[in-house]
Amino acid sequence: MARQNSPDFQQLLDGYITEDLSDLETDEYTTEDESSERGESSDEQADDPCIAQQRKRTRGGEAVMGGPGGAAPTRVRGAAAGRNSSVKWDWSSTPFIPKQLSFDSSSSGISDACSVTDSSNELDFLREFFSDELLDMIVIETNRYAQQYLRGNVMTPRCRLANWTDTTRDEMYLFFCIMLLMSHNKKNRINDYWSKDEVYEQKIFGKLMSRDRFLQLLRVLHFTDNTIRVENDKLQKIRPVMEKLRNSFKTMFKPFQDLCVDESLMKWRGRLSFRQFLPLKRHRFGVKMFVLCDCDSGYISDFIVYTGKDTAIVEDLQLGVSGSVVKTLLTPHLQKAHIVYVDNWYTSPNLLHYLLNENTGACGTVRANRKNMPKLPVVKRGDQIVQHSNNIMCIKWCDKRVVHMLSSVHKGDMCDSNSRDRQRQVVRKPLAVLEYNKKMRLVDKSDMLLSSVECLRKSIKWYVKFFFHMLDMSVLNSYYLFQVKTGSTKPLLDFSKTVVHQMIEKYYHGRHHTNGQIGVHILRLVERHFVEPLPDKTRRRCHVCSHTTSGPRKTQRTTYKCRQCDVPLCVYPCFEAYHTQKNY
Repeated sequence: MARQNSPDFQQLLDGYITEDLSDLETDEYTTEDESSERGESSDEQADDPCIAQQRKRTRGGEAVMGGPGGAAPTRVRGAAAGRNSSVKWDWSSTPFIPKQLSFDSSSSGISDACSVTDSSNELDFLREFFSDELLDMIVIETNRYAQQYLRGNVMTPRCRLANWTDTTRDEMYLFFCIMLLMSHNKKNRINDYWSKDEVYEQKIFGKLMSRDRFLQLLRVLHFTDNTIRVENDKLQKIRPVMEKLRNSFKTMFKPFQDLCVDESLMKWRGRLSFRQFLPLKRHRFGVKMFVLCDCDSGYISDFIVYTGKDTAIVEDLQLGVSGSVVKTLLTPHLQKAHIVYVDNWYTSPNLLHYLLNENTGACGTVRANRKNMPKLPVVKRGDQIVQHSNNIMCIKWCDKRVVHMLSSVHKGDMCDSNSRDRQRQVVRKPLAVLEYNKKMRLVDKSDMLLSSVECLRKSIKWYVKFFFHMLDMSVLNSYYLFQVKTGSTKPLLDFSKTVVHQMIEKYYHGRHHTNGQIGVHILRLVERHFVEPLPDKTRRRCHVCSHTTSGPRKTQRTTYKCRQCDVPLCVYPCFEAYHTQKNY
């Protein structure tokens, strides 16, 4: 390894723990994570020097705890840190009967803290997360940063910020609306959205906001006061907004019984001290998050941003760093009979035992060299070996390769799957494997859905890009809330488009300076419109008569149209109905 000659690494080799979580630890758990994603077997990882050093660190008897505000970790040593475990693991091959968990689902779903009603529209669901209070915070910090920038720099007359005026809440809503709209009109450069080229022209952007004003807001968008410094907080630039959104995620929805924990990666290839490399993720380089999802709805209940040794987790020596991540995310949900699904980087007998004592079930793949794992004999393809201890079942099953699993909620039964082998015979798999494959797809599914509507763009500021990623997460969560509340099956793409329409109707108040006459159907309710005859006295079908929902549709031809909208309309009553009624 590249750091074997450093003093800290040499002290670890000698068995002494003199520092808190160092950069070595970042590398070692990244290495474990990559090994997990590559699908390497546990036996192949048994001689990994990073894993060996993690065992030595655990034997040293030190626990490092990072506070929720990103404060410097503190140390707990000796017996207080839980150096020795009193749990005895005697694995038995007798039939396994899991402990029954009684989950009360009456409180699951949208919580009382959420103010949406049956008459709420899609925008109301998004505003549960991006509330007026949050927008006011962003407006205040953006205006403050703009004034600080103007005072600290000499502005030339041609500088875009030279004519800066303070922004408002409605304008900031409209700014975010444009960001969401950009995700539906992909272009290579921001300037292309305001291009007059017939190939690239999108009139809606120029109508909503001028290009220079949009770039002004994007340049000074800010979330915290630069005059206030917090030591050892790598997320200081985004902390206030991030914590507010995290609290909204946790309070607006109460998860159902099944939960899953997995990693998510926001693409970032710039220089950043806590940037991670995950070779099997879509983007590979970026900001890594540990995400807690509800398996029934897909809702993102909580997330933790990985920042190295300052990551906001409470480390438990018996669980290790990976188990401590699960413990931190599940703290509000313990003692409620939830079932959590995790992959082999988190799973260990100690973690499942801890969760079972907290009346919480768990299931996940596991590495064969984990501490307290049983030594199981070789199995043939299609067969399994089941042993249990302390109400926890261990399975060794061979399919294309050997799979080890731990579960405290499943029996060791083999069940028919939906797949068939080359002889067209139904493949039988352990019940725990089938449930694991079904539940653990939620985080990857969320990443896939976000990729279809993400408003992320290149930025030289990582915290601005991370903010837009949280905006995408808020849209996704509001979509899940909308589905739970209304039972709608509308796709996420259509939901996002509807939100854009409603934001324009609510927050657009017209621009004082526009070039040319721009007709936009989405603005038909908020603009001034004039009637004019069709050229050469041609006759076209009236749009309202052909598409009305308030009465029978009919084929009515007219010689007039709206000049701004370029829509053929009867002079009366269709012209008035089209421009004053949302549903004509």
